[in-house]
Formats: sequence, structure tokens, C-alpha cells
Amino acid sequence: MTPADARQTAAQQAATQQLQKLIEQRWILAEQSEGAIPTPLIVLLVAWLTLIFASFGFRAPRNGTVVFTCLVSGALVAAAVYLIVDMDSPFSGPIQVSPAPLQRALAELTTQ
Repeated sequence: MTPADARQTAAQQAATQQLQKLIEQRWILAEQSEGAIPTPLIVLLVAWLTLIFASFGFRAPRNGTVVFTCLVSGALVAAAVYLIVDMDSPFSGPIQVSPAPLQRALAELTTQ
């Protein structure tokens, strides 16, 4: 698009500046986003899984294989829930996503 007069040139420059600000704000929000999983959902999930494993343990015979299987299964489910909660906030915590690709993309967008 080529502006025909000074008014169109000014409008194009203003629109370009607003677009750049909008893009920067979008990347800032993406980098600073908080988790979206509600705490009551996690509590409900843990309570539900506890009841399931308790019912398995209640009905199963008491021997080493059953106890070991229940413990390993419980540990694996706990690890899965932990990973889900940890990856809900990808830029903080012990397992992190690198912000470098977002920063490079933002740098590329600001230079254009």
C-alpha cells in the first residue's frame, strides 16, 4: 500500500505503531501467563484418584505384588498430575520452557 497524501501516510504510520505495540503486548502476556488450571479441579482430581486407589486396595488380596503394583501406580499417577500442574505455567518451576524462541521472534518483529 502506498499512501496518496500526508494524511494517509500519518494514518499508516499510526496503524503500524499500534500494531507493533499490540504484538509486543501479546508476547509479554504469553511470557508472563499464569496457570489456567483451577485449584478446585486439581483437588477434585486428587480426591477422585485417591478413592479409586483406595477401592482397589480394599478389594485386592493382601500380598506383595498387589501392594507394589498399587504403590507404583499411585506414584506414576502422582507424577502425571505433577507434570500437568507444572507445565501449566511453562516459564517457571523446575521444568521450564525456554523463552529464547519467543524473544527471538519478538526481536524479529520489532526490527521489521
